Amino acid sequence: MPDDELTEATHKNFEDMLGPVVSIDGIEHETDDDKINGIVFELYKEAASVVNIAAHLLTEASSAKGGWPRNQAICAGLLIRIMKFMVVVTQLSAKGNRSEVVMALTRCIMESAVNLEFLVHMNEDRFYDQFVKLSLGPERELYDQIQSNVSSRNGQKWLIEERMLKRIDELCQRSGVKIEDVDRKSGDWGGGVRERLKAINKEDLYVNLQRIPSHAIHGTWVDLYTSHLEYDNKTGTYRPESRFSRVDARDLGPTAVMVLDAVRPYLDRFFSDIPDRMILRNRLDDVHRRILIADDVHEQLYAKKRRAP
Repeated sequence: MPDDELTEATHKNFEDMLGPVVSIDGIEHETDDDKINGIVFELYKEAASVVNIAAHLLTEASSAKGGWPRNQAICAGLLIRIMKFMVVVTQLSAKGNRSEVVMALTRCIMESAVNLEFLVHMNEDRFYDQFVKLSLGPERELYDQIQSNVSSRNGQKWLIEERMLKRIDELCQRSGVKIEDVDRKSGDWGGGVRERLKAINKEDLYVNLQRIPSHAIHGTWVDLYTSHLEYDNKTGTYRPESRFSRVDARDLGPTAVMVLDAVRPYLDRFFSDIPDRMILRNRLDDVHRRILIADDVHEQLYAKKRRAP
C-alpha cells in the first residue's frame, strides 16, 4: 500500500476495517431459505473483508523496505486477486439471479486459494520459481512468433511488436527470468492441481473444486444443458434458457470457507512474530465457524424440501 495509506495494526483498527460481526443467532430454527441465503451473503462479505485486510498486511521490516519480497508478494497477489473476485461476486449476488457467472468466478477464486495454501504449506523456493517461470510460457511463444515475423521482414519491427516485446522484457526482468530460458509449452507447476490439493490433504475435493466448476469456465455441453438450454421432455428438443439462476448459499459458503482455509496459514507463515495478527486470526476462525453452521442449516433445509411431496 502507498505510505500515506499505511495504518498501524491495532485492535480498534482491525475491528473498524472488518466491520460488524454477522449474527447467526436463531438460524438453526430458520425455515425460510431466502433468509438463510441472505445471512450467508453477509457472511461471505465478512470473509472478503478478512481477505482484504490480510492481503494488505506489512511487517515493519517489509514496510521499511517498501514492500514484500517476491515469494510473499506472490501470496499477497493471490489474496488480492481473490478479494477482487469476491467483491464482484457480492455485486452480482446482490442482484439475486446471476449464479451462472458467479460459478465461473468461483472456480477462479478456488484455484487461487488452493495455489496460495499450497505455496505457504510447502514453503519452498522451487515452487515459487515454477509458479513464475511456467506462467511465462505464452509470453515465450509470442516472443518467438514476433522474432520470426521480424526476421521474415529483414529485421523490420512493427510498432505493436515493439510494444509487446518491451512488455515481455519488462515482465521477465521483474520476474528474474530470461525469456530464452522459458519453455514454450505451458506446463503445470507443483505437479498439477490434483497434486497440489494432495499436498494440503484436500485431494478428495479435486472433482468439486476443479472439474465440475470448469464446466462454467469452458462452456461445456454440461454447462449449456444445465444453465443455458431448456429440455422439452415431450418433443426431445431444446429451447433457449436466457434467465439467470438464483445465487444461494451453496454458491457462496463453501467458497468462503476454502478461501479462509488458505488465509489462515498465510497469516501464520508470514506474520508469526506479530501478536496482533491474532486479532484478525480470531475473527477469521469465528466467521469460518459461522459459515459452516449456516451452510449446514441450509443443506438440511434444502434436503427437507427435496423430500417433500
